Amino acid sequence: MNILPPSAPALKSLRIAPDVASCPKCGTPAPRNEVRRITREAASLSTPTTVAIDVGCYLCPDCPAGHRWFRLEPAGFAGIRRYTDSTRAIVTSLVTRHKLSFVGAAAMAREIFHLPELADSTVLRWFREEGDQVCYRTHIEQMATIFSGQLAMDEIYDGNVYVIRVTDPLNGLEITCWMGEGSPTAADIREVLLEMKRAGIAPLLVSTDGSPLYPRVLAEVFPEATHQRCVFHFMQGVNEALGKAFWASYATMPEPKKRKRGRPKKRGRPREDNRKRTDREAVRACRFLVFKRGGVDVHGKPRFSTRETEVLEAGMRLCPALRELRRFVGAIHELVGKTTTTHDLAGSRRRAILADEGFRTLAGANVFLGQLAHDDLFARLTRHLDFENADPTSNHAERENREFRKRQGSRYRLRSVVSLCAFLDLMLVRRPKPTTPRRLIRRQTPAGGQGVEVLAA
Repeated sequence: MNILPPSAPALKSLRIAPDVASCPKCGTPAPRNEVRRITREAASLSTPTTVAIDVGCYLCPDCPAGHRWFRLEPAGFAGIRRYTDSTRAIVTSLVTRHKLSFVGAAAMAREIFHLPELADSTVLRWFREEGDQVCYRTHIEQMATIFSGQLAMDEIYDGNVYVIRVTDPLNGLEITCWMGEGSPTAADIREVLLEMKRAGIAPLLVSTDGSPLYPRVLAEVFPEATHQRCVFHFMQGVNEALGKAFWASYATMPEPKKRKRGRPKKRGRPREDNRKRTDREAVRACRFLVFKRGGVDVHGKPRFSTRETEVLEAGMRLCPALRELRRFVGAIHELVGKTTTTHDLAGSRRRAILADEGFRTLAGANVFLGQLAHDDLFARLTRHLDFENADPTSNHAERENREFRKRQGSRYRLRSVVSLCAFLDLMLVRRPKPTTPRRLIRRQTPAGGQGVEVLAA
């Protein structure tokens, strides 16, 4: 095997040292006193590279003693640093954009970008410094100008630290975050909302999960906004409650008898116990399919594959009690799905579910039916119907929290307050602001009753 010898280090030099330069303090022309060399290491894919710039040093004749000396510093070479600014940007982007850990980014920089002495702690320091450069006030003022009108809120816990995230789900942007110790309180939620209100953000719709932290504070700070209970989290609770109905239906199937010890009789003939056991396994195989949403997705593709349809049909054929459960699940998905476009339609489907005698016999259904009969809860589940394009869930904020947990726990392993604050600030500004932001469109119905829905002007 032929091994290529390592490339020789490269030196890129530049000279910026005119005979006379203007003083940056008073503008007086000053003669050059001496020439000094500034060196920086730069990232390179080919060979270790050093950038050297000869800069002029000057003494201003008009400035007072002790303030006369200055030198010319080109962009990216200010201060006392070992690496160029572009090198810092490349390495930190491995962490912020490409999701590498500090150790992984430093290792790649040493091996690929020919920075052999770059330490892991240096990359961590760069990451913190980049987070310090984020201007939170500028960010939230920009968000106020492109705000869609809908907020999504969610909280996440990491040891003794909690983080509250507020996002704009229609534009896919994060508006603000709040970090504290212990557990969030109503006072914390109020402070987050007041901070956005002071910046000029006035939501029409706010989506949250079922936490009791939000409703009262939202009504206090933003009385003109409506509160949307997350449909996804509500359906999670429904599926958990209806799990009892599945196992109750499964219990109606005949159980195979326990085999006696010794040699089985009637060799060569299929055993009835084996058939029963196979049937029960087939029903268990469709356990999650019973609760899966049917129809087609946003791309027009069926959510059930051919194989899944066959497995579900086989399970319901072997256990007929599952058909009633599947009908109930289908009615619930229809109620909270995209086909429900008006409050009148939502109300009629709700009444049909509550009046169905077959649904009341399902184990665990009483919990859901009791919640569905609660007028205030049902009103908060259907607030999104006031708008044409509102998100009925708080999933966007929850996805941001999952991204935070994934990076913080699995990749960054950030634990100090300084690192966590830098990380949260960088997550706020990691996505570009849209030039044509999306806005909430209120649904309008012609006066005099039901009619064709039109877009708000």
